[in-house]
Amino acid sequence: SPGNTPASDLFLDIKEGVYARNWLGGMTNGEMFTFSAGEAWMIRNGELAEPVRDVTLSGNVFETLADIEAIGDDFYWDESGGCGKGGQDGLPVGCGGPSLRIRNVVVGGDAS
Repeated sequence: SPGNTPASDLFLDIKEGVYARNWLGGMTNGEMFTFSAGEAWMIRNGELAEPVRDVTLSGNVFETLADIEAIGDDFYWDESGGCGKGGQDGLPVGCGGPSLRIRNVVVGGDAS
């Protein structure tokens, strides 16, 4: 469900960070996860800056959930996905939620 923080306020006091939006895919292995962002930009001094590509986020699921600092008021849900894990060919799945501000996530990527 949506949080109480206006999505536009999530970046305000971030000196340097990454804004990852949409998804290309992801996976879990026990408590660990990896997520590939569909779009991403650097955050510099509270403002969106240059785009970055090939961004992945990874970490321990439980530690990352504990590191959520704010939940945006911009809930969105998309039911257009599918999963093929374990031969499930085309198992319908959806994804979405509000924007999150998370500290201490491992991020990898390249400058555009």
